[in-house]
Amino acid sequence: MSDPSQPGKMVLPVLLILAAVFAVIFFPPLGALVGVLAPAPLIFVYLQRGQVPGLVLMGLVFLVLMFLAGPPQAMLFAAEYVIMATVLAETVKAQLTMEKCIFLSALGSMVFATLTLFVLFGGEASLIEFFQQQIMKHFELSMEALKSMGEKQADLESMQGAFEEASRTFASAYPAFIMVGSLVTAAVNFFLVRFVWIKLYGQTLFRQEKFSELVIPDFLVWVLILSSASLFILESSLGALGVNLFALVVLVYFFQGLAVTVHILESKNAHFIIWALVFFLIVIQPFLMGFVIGLGVFDIWVDFRKIRKINTEISE
Repeated sequence: MSDPSQPGKMVLPVLLILAAVFAVIFFPPLGALVGVLAPAPLIFVYLQRGQVPGLVLMGLVFLVLMFLAGPPQAMLFAAEYVIMATVLAETVKAQLTMEKCIFLSALGSMVFATLTLFVLFGGEASLIEFFQQQIMKHFELSMEALKSMGEKQADLESMQGAFEEASRTFASAYPAFIMVGSLVTAAVNFFLVRFVWIKLYGQTLFRQEKFSELVIPDFLVWVLILSSASLFILESSLGALGVNLFALVVLVYFFQGLAVTVHILESKNAHFIIWALVFFLIVIQPFLMGFVIGLGVFDIWVDFRKIRKINTEISE
């Protein structure tokens, strides 16, 4: 088994971090993809070399970003990725379950990212107005991209009018969008770092858990039902809270549906090509995403993996 403390093992993560920084700066279209994977090298070095070298490396990346992209981008990087990487690494070292590692790191990133955005760009606007401004900025970037692709001006104006009317509704759910993005990023990085770590060092740090055995507490189905009712009262504060809860619970059941899907693929000894095809289709097809969410919800009653029955027998 390899030694995690070997100095040579740190070179590749450092190169990956620098490559990610330069890709975001000089190739903005790659920003979303690179952004999702950016915390992984930070987490890996933190686990491999320890707390002090990990924090020093994060500080160096922060300084490089501040020099190349300016203080606002560096502060957002620290709020989103440094917090996520630190919390995820510490929870892994504490031997917490994968659900707690992912949730706590995503929550920390979401809270600090929201506060940083509000401090940097909030001004005198209310929280909803601030979120609405952020949504409109993203929409304007999308409009510029469509315009460069030759979209008709009349169609663009129609899209802009419709989006401006719906922007306040989206703004009320903006915290959930940030949390959803943080959860997805934390989950991707957790499983990526765990995969690489086990390949290099074996089962020395991560708990022996299988994603295919993920079970969401049954009571969350009531949160799903009650929050879905709030979609009819979007203009109220209660409606805004319900929309945010609904988006988060749907993502949670999507994860459970993915766990069921992985269990089926594992039980059938599916070839790697089948795995890749299934996940590729899930990513690009909204219908299949909905189907996976449905699997996650109905697993409460159907128990596709028979895990609840086994857990009940063990507890008895």
